[in-house]
Amino acid sequence: MEKLNPTSYQSIIHQIEKTPCGTVYPLSIAEMSQYGDIYKDDDSVLLWHYSGFAYLYGSCSNCFLEAIYNMFLSPCNDLPRRFILFSANPRVIEFFRNKHDIVLGKRYNFEYPLDNPIFRSELSPDYEICQFNEDMFNNLQGRITPRFSWRDASDFLNHGMGYCVMHQKEAVSWAFSAAVSRDEIDIGIETVSDFRHMGLGLAAAEKMIQFCFEQHKRPVWSCDANNTASQKIAEKLGFVKHSEYFTIRR
Repeated sequence: MEKLNPTSYQSIIHQIEKTPCGTVYPLSIAEMSQYGDIYKDDDSVLLWHYSGFAYLYGSCSNCFLEAIYNMFLSPCNDLPRRFILFSANPRVIEFFRNKHDIVLGKRYNFEYPLDNPIFRSELSPDYEICQFNEDMFNNLQGRITPRFSWRDASDFLNHGMGYCVMHQKEAVSWAFSAAVSRDEIDIGIETVSDFRHMGLGLAAAEKMIQFCFEQHKRPVWSCDANNTASQKIAEKLGFVKHSEYFTIRR
């Protein structure tokens, strides 16, 4: 299995087909909007996004899958970032299901079917929404922040977008472009625990949806099957569950 030079990334764009796992993350690598690694063996391709999300295309022979296990999923490997493989291919899933140290999960993808966004949120005067800046990128604390999927503030501010809900000069909720391709933007979202269930994340996400439409791109949403809070926000925003697939991790 060969690791491609970034100068060859665009040559595999034609192999990225629409699957239940979505295309925005792998295309963000191949189109070089975001950092990631690409590995190739004959007609099989592995794309590993900076966020740790990984995607497969091609025939994916058992030999190729075994190489992926040995390089990325074996417990003895010390990786520079996490590795979570996404797949809806029954043969791929069965291959990794037979590995005793692999955990399978499930994830959902949502699409936005409306031709125009519908906004309902209104913030009280105690809150305001502002656009992400370099200081926010570097200092925002949380589990899902732009640093989750962007290497640095420059990459994010040049290729992505995000909005923060501020309360007394403190960021308490935010939504941002977790992945960006030519046609789509995947929206990431988080709210500080003390400020949840107040509609703040909904308001920030609405700003991101509006931004997607301004850029003539489709907003998309994905989350773990156990993350019911994210699913409910997606549905309130107007997203509709489109597909589900498996996560494969060590």
